[in-house]
Amino acid sequence: MFLDFYGLREQPFGVTPDPTYLYLSRTHHEALAALLEGVKADRGFMALIAEPGMGKTTLLYRLMEEVQDSARTVFLFQTQCDSREFFRYILSELGIKTPRMGLVSMHKKLNDLLLSEMLAGKRFVIIVDEAQNLEGPVLETIRLLSDFETPHAKLLEIVLAGQPQLAAKLAQPGLSQLRQRIAILRCLEPLNAQETACYIEHRLKVAGYSGDLLFAPDALSLIAAQSQGIPREINNICFNALSLGEAKGCQMISGEIVQEVLAITVDSIVLQSRTRVSSAAATPVRTSPLFPDGPTFELAQEINDLIASRAYELFESGGFTHGHAREDWLHAESEILLKVPVDVTETETELTVRADVPGFGEKDLEVRIAPRSLCILGRRQETSDQKEGKTVYSERRSKQIFRMLDLPSEIDPDGVYARVSDGLLEIKVSKIGLGEKVRVVVRAATA
Repeated sequence: MFLDFYGLREQPFGVTPDPTYLYLSRTHHEALAALLEGVKADRGFMALIAEPGMGKTTLLYRLMEEVQDSARTVFLFQTQCDSREFFRYILSELGIKTPRMGLVSMHKKLNDLLLSEMLAGKRFVIIVDEAQNLEGPVLETIRLLSDFETPHAKLLEIVLAGQPQLAAKLAQPGLSQLRQRIAILRCLEPLNAQETACYIEHRLKVAGYSGDLLFAPDALSLIAAQSQGIPREINNICFNALSLGEAKGCQMISGEIVQEVLAITVDSIVLQSRTRVSSAAATPVRTSPLFPDGPTFELAQEINDLIASRAYELFESGGFTHGHAREDWLHAESEILLKVPVDVTETETELTVRADVPGFGEKDLEVRIAPRSLCILGRRQETSDQKEGKTVYSERRSKQIFRMLDLPSEIDPDGVYARVSDGLLEIKVSKIGLGEKVRVVVRAATA
């Protein structure tokens, strides 16, 4: 690894939400300060909104660090649940086993804990990450938690954090009572070019770097532009740039190195290697229209429900051990949903989308098209055998693909050709000129 080569004590661009590496941009600083003040002032409900990769979870971890001496905190990541499961997750995080408890009993147990913490002079903070996945009834249950109070003080503070869909959900008329109770609302914005440079410098310093300028100005400009100020993207680019820089023996990361990193990604390598197969072996794949609020979005909810159900099975089989909600969810997701590397290239007249779909044939796949987006769907059965004593159990699980893509240009849904060969799905779509009427009927591609 490049640590010794660049004189680093540890990896500066990791993917875990380590609060030590939190860089306080303007909006990150404002959000953290507002949430801290909200906890201290017993404001009740607070909300944090951010696009994926903006460092939301890292900021929440810093918040927990800041209040750990004066408050007891519960951090929940598992949000695919009903109201009963939500209470169970809370109590599990507090080390309380709940297999035989009903909702009323869990409600009473939490109330007793809150009173105990108040008498001990401590606040109680519940932080719910990825709250955009919470269903309406669970959000209503969370609203009712605000009834835990005395005539003089709130017994707990609640921070709802999530992607912009959370704001849209809170804006629904049926959740007006919850929305009215949110005393503090903050959003995280992408870093500008100057903040991006400071972000990189900050992480290098925390990781122990003390040498001369490591990233050249032209490299920093490229990173800022390509990442669009999203911290997760900055981390990925910087990590790969340092790896390539060490391989080339470069003490400074130049713009040329960053350009090379941007041109060579894992996804593109996999996809390019698969494009070498003979086009004669390719088989057409079904295509159909993608309508808002249509069956595609019902399928998305169905897949989410499957993952949530499997995550709960893992949680239950683990004896309701707290602290593993995120691992259970990711494990369940990996069992059900296949990660699909995708590469999109654009010419003046068409877009080409290539997706790595190993093991899927034309009968397993479907492509749904809209004027500015497409969705790749796939399903196939997997069978695994497990032996217990002398008995062999066969288990069948569905491996699914659900990959929604926003397209860089408006397309003609009639000009679509999709085919699959040797695990590579290739979709070619014709672009349309500005002002042309968009048609939404798509027919199956022909060989």
